Amino acid sequence: MKVKFIILFFILFGYHAFAQKKWYKVDDPESKFCNFIDTFGNKCKIGTHLKTNITDSFSCGLICINFKKQANEPNKWGCLNENGDTIINGNYLEQFTFYNGVARVFTDEIIDNATNETIGYYCKYINTKGIEICEKQFESENSYDMNYNWTVAKSGNFWYILSKNGKLKEISVDYENVSPFSDGLSNCKRINQYTAFIDTSGFSVFETSNENYVGDFVNGFAPYSSIKGKFGYINKQGKPITSCIFEKINGFSNGLASVRIYNQWGFIDSTSKYIVKPMYSFAGSFSDGFAKVCLNNKCGFIDKKGNIAIDLVYNDVIEFNGETAAVKDENDNWGFINKNGIFLISPQFYEVENFDKNGFAIVKYTDKKSYKNGKLEHFEKALINRNGKIIWYSGEKLVIK
Repeated sequence: MKVKFIILFFILFGYHAFAQKKWYKVDDPESKFCNFIDTFGNKCKIGTHLKTNITDSFSCGLICINFKKQANEPNKWGCLNENGDTIINGNYLEQFTFYNGVARVFTDEIIDNATNETIGYYCKYINTKGIEICEKQFESENSYDMNYNWTVAKSGNFWYILSKNGKLKEISVDYENVSPFSDGLSNCKRINQYTAFIDTSGFSVFETSNENYVGDFVNGFAPYSSIKGKFGYINKQGKPITSCIFEKINGFSNGLASVRIYNQWGFIDSTSKYIVKPMYSFAGSFSDGFAKVCLNNKCGFIDKKGNIAIDLVYNDVIEFNGETAAVKDENDNWGFINKNGIFLISPQFYEVENFDKNGFAIVKYTDKKSYKNGKLEHFEKALINRNGKIIWYSGEKLVIK
């Protein structure tokens, strides 16, 4: 029994560790080439590639590269795995990314017969083995990535719902334009001047006049406007939850949404009740329980009750992602704080991105190598973790303060 448990443990957690393998694109700013490294600084087996001939990240364990050898050749985009093996041959005209195991790939040019010029591309959908999930060819301009388990695609005069398993469902011919799904609904403009919101089965959930603006649904609600320049929200039944009184609004996150009225930002809940009264010059969305707010040209964070969680003392901040957030000090240098406002890494970088879910971030900084004849030529880059450990850097020796 103990042996079985150990085997099961390694199967589950060994697979999890493999699945969570993360590669980061790194390059010397002065070089045309780049590599990928793991969180220990080990180089990926795919080798060195021209920056312009490789995508920025792996998706579903594959990296998209351009296989063309000569500059005057047409593009030949395909995929390698982490070991550098060719999994998908270079058959496609543009780079692509996998979403939910499916990629939208450009197969052929659409040529204008009158001018003989390229006016677009045809596309198909493939899985991670390079196999087409559907035989039908679509128009890339009106076909979208598989961001969910289904997407929307157009072929000729017909719109379709396409599942990631390759199943097609034709949508009503009454629609002249269909948007990609967001939060389970797709915005479809009817020929009769009405907009319908359909679910993934193609069923119309509700309709509204084209005179009204309705945006994409996020977390159960969509921006809505029946008055020019004023906005509110509707729910997924098409019912307004607020009047159209706001100048600007953001999507709901953590149950709250930031709204601007009389040039001041506050927060409402899904019943349209103010949780934070309008008082700020800017307010972002809640992330991990905190939201960015700014007042008098200084920024900080509030909690979901509207209390100041991190004092508004920074020139700028980036929303929390996990336990850390990036903040810019009075000298315009970026560093990282925790949820108690304590610096984990002191301000010292020119530009940063938030730590990802694995706890790593790319930062930009300057050193002697950044300058030529006394002038700043470029910024160096480094990959660091939340503890301030340097995994890789492009310039001279970097010391984290």
